[in-house]
Amino acid sequence: MKYKALISDVDGTLITYDLEALPSKRVIEAIHKAKDMLHVGVATARPYFMMEKLFSILDLSGPSIIAGGAQVYDTTTQKIVYENAMNRKMVEEVVKKLKKYTPNFIIGDGQKEYDKENVPEHPLQIYVFDLKESLADSLIEKFSSPKFSVHKIFSSKHKGKMDIEITDIKSTKQQGILKVAELLGISTHEIIGIGDSYNDFPLLMACGLKVAIGNAAPELKEIADYIAPSMEEDGVADVIEKFVLNS
Repeated sequence: MKYKALISDVDGTLITYDLEALPSKRVIEAIHKAKDMLHVGVATARPYFMMEKLFSILDLSGPSIIAGGAQVYDTTTQKIVYENAMNRKMVEEVVKKLKKYTPNFIIGDGQKEYDKENVPEHPLQIYVFDLKESLADSLIEKFSSPKFSVHKIFSSKHKGKMDIEITDIKSTKQQGILKVAELLGISTHEIIGIGDSYNDFPLLMACGLKVAIGNAAPELKEIADYIAPSMEEDGVADVIEKFVLNS
């Protein structure tokens, strides 16, 4: 099948979980070649201000999913083309409950991050970090609801720990894919999705070709159509070479 878009997760897929990390030369070159053949974008829990450098290095054009699906950013126009903020009052209630379990969380509105004593007017995501997996699983159970989407993510700071992200129920990577497909005028079946962590389930489930990177969570590999080499082995470049450049 000739695919028309490729959307990749960032941390653990394109790069390491180090917030200052950059893609390998092979991955960058593969993305630059692929852009002549299909749309290339990302789907990440990171807000825009943590993606600006990477967007520039990859020289992406068109829509990408940021803030866990709460926003779609068009790198061509440099504008947010879709946004779905959470209800501030509901977020204040979540924050009040979260304080009972951990002090390690921040609230983001896409422009900056706020501490637990301040909730912005238009919150997009609550990011809880450095949790034991048992506590992360417990918090997911406590805060998942018809109003909120809650996902577990490998920790960006400490190996063996987990982070969780809380967004509006309609702010997931799946919703982001639907919006990207709409903006591009294509079917979701024509999109390749690549990921590694638990918050990439919605991403892969929305795409026509589901790719789990070699270092992905075992559960994500179970739903994948293709398991690529690990991030350290330039798995994204392998996917591009196999399904785009040589297809």
